[in-house]
Amino acid sequence: MKIQNLILALILITNQLSGQDVTKDYKPKNLDEAIQQLDILFPDSTKQNISKMEEREFLGNSHMSTGMWIRNNWGLWKGGELSNFFNGLGIYHPDDMSAIILTSFYRHIRNRDYDLADQIKYYQEYWKKEQEHEYKMKNDTAYASKFERENDSIYKEHLKYLTSVTTTYL
Repeated sequence: MKIQNLILALILITNQLSGQDVTKDYKPKNLDEAIQQLDILFPDSTKQNISKMEEREFLGNSHMSTGMWIRNNWGLWKGGELSNFFNGLGIYHPDDMSAIILTSFYRHIRNRDYDLADQIKYYQEYWKKEQEHEYKMKNDTAYASKFERENDSIYKEHLKYLTSVTTTYL
């Protein structure tokens, strides 16, 4: 992850020195500007490597590197213009915002439709299910007990497995 952050920093510096329209403090105002900025930030060779990856692989590799850079530098945690743009679409968590940006950038590189409506729907449904789960955990003791038993048994199985693996190699 640190290597990916270093690579992104080097790309930013290289682009600044080459005179491309990118600054450290630039903050896109909407998804299209974010895609355009990433298009400037990443050299063609990097975009070619990204296009060879599966979408999930790119997102998994990018979440804690480029995604974190986007969240921290484009004001997604602080309620900047880009954050407000996503809030207007019903997306409120910075992780979701950066995931949509990265997904859309990946699809842009692959010349595919962003399918923004489905991306938004996915995150809205996720948070709806999460809210329902939290409500049930607080208000439905049978649900909460069952959930805790199931997760406890999974944890116990995991510990049993780890113990067996550890003792095998000792």
